[in-house]
Amino acid sequence: MKVKNVIASALTLIGRADVASALNGGALNTEGQELVSTLLYCFNAVENELARNYVPLTNKEKRYSPDKKYPYSAFSRYPSKIKRVTVDGATVKFEAFSQFMEVDSKQIIVEYEYLPTKKTLDGDSDYADETGEYLIALGIASEYSLINGEAEMAEKWEKKYRERIDGVQRVLPACRDVPPRRWV
Repeated sequence: MKVKNVIASALTLIGRADVASALNGGALNTEGQELVSTLLYCFNAVENELARNYVPLTNKEKRYSPDKKYPYSAFSRYPSKIKRVTVDGATVKFEAFSQFMEVDSKQIIVEYEYLPTKKTLDGDSDYADETGEYLIALGIASEYSLINGEAEMAEKWEKKYRERIDGVQRVLPACRDVPPRRWV
């Protein structure tokens, strides 16, 4: 999913289809540029919130280390949570430290969750279409309305956003063990 397309969908939701068409045409005025910049900030916040709390982003990769220490910086994505480490198909124990993990093997396959990196307007979302452009656009609309001081609209978009999250969590197998967020 292209970030620009998600932001264009959010612009349409908040009633700014004029800016959405200017965004796709590449002719934004100063006000439109500021609005798109704010929505890009909201996009990054929503994508991060989804990854942390609702729809984890996962990756699996093979790693090699002669000293049996695997620095997180060497992974293709920076891990936020190690889910499983296997050697020759069998799950093995590992010890996690702040900058690396240690496993009693020189070659491993590691499954982990990661957080998305900050996106630019021309970037791609870490989420695929099965999570949905509409879900992220709803989150952006909610965040933007809150930032803009439109409490009623923020509440309306937030409700739709949470309902959509619940729907995604019921469908995606990776989300079945993620508890819903609770207000204390």
